[in-house]
Amino acid sequence: MKVAYIFPGQGSAEVGMGAPLFAADAGIGDYFARASALLGRDLKKITLEGPEATLVATENAQPAIFCLAAACYDIFRSKYAETRGEGFYAGHSLGEYTALYAAGALDFDTALGLVCRRGQYVADAGAAAPGTMGAVLGLEDGAVEELCRDASSAGVVVPANYNAPGQVVISGEPAAVAKAGELAAARGGKFTALKVSGAFHSPLVAPAAERMRGELAAATVAAPRGTFLPNVTAAPAADPAVVRDALYRQIASPVRWRATMDYMLGEGVTAAVEFGHGRVLAGVFKKVKRDLPVFNVADEASADAAAAALGRLARGE
Repeated sequence: MKVAYIFPGQGSAEVGMGAPLFAADAGIGDYFARASALLGRDLKKITLEGPEATLVATENAQPAIFCLAAACYDIFRSKYAETRGEGFYAGHSLGEYTALYAAGALDFDTALGLVCRRGQYVADAGAAAPGTMGAVLGLEDGAVEELCRDASSAGVVVPANYNAPGQVVISGEPAAVAKAGELAAARGGKFTALKVSGAFHSPLVAPAAERMRGELAAATVAAPRGTFLPNVTAAPAADPAVVRDALYRQIASPVRWRATMDYMLGEGVTAAVEFGHGRVLAGVFKKVKRDLPVFNVADEASADAAAAALGRLARGE
């Protein structure tokens, strides 16, 4: 049986996420304590109590989402031990770091340190070059690329996330994103502005990528176990040098999530498990293949349920 293990990005942050795991004393406190020590602030308190504006700030959201998803994966793995060394591993943007942790390419402290610095560097880039993002629905990828080109007279705007058929997120300078949104509506699509703190996966955050280059070069990266699919290519990457380059490039490059799902399905994936808060990636997978068994692990109960369901699938029940 081939399973896709998928990990969410920054948009999944919500005040109170992980509360059942903290209440159950499931070991998650240590993950957040280590992050708090690196950040110099109480990440657990911010995650559980907010305020929302503080949690969703890039420098806090990224380590919080990473810690929760990593803890959920480890809890699940304790119940379904076949995970390491088999299956496919992919994460949406920030989620790539959790995917690499799950695949054994990064140890927890290395991944956490990279995530904390990445979050701060991206936040700094967003403050230096303010930008925004928006979702375009109902248009093909090529049509979205064309409207971004047509709107570029108003500033920088590019496709940022190819999430699913008919769902592409664009990113760039506010005036250009707004113009692209107008063009999308005029050409039969729908446009929704997103509440974000920067123009992620666009040239506006390229300075963050350059700052991460040295961090990645110094980090210990092993060959992933199983199949790791980076955002920038949606093709397997096993060489640590290739993995480092993919992590560097993905900051200012589009997330090719649709192609990632297509690759996994083409290779015969028969189930998918999303780790952490929310079901965004699980929902997108269902849009692509409605009959695919998809599970979300966010606490002990859902970890038990997912492990049991995968066991039944493996036995052909």
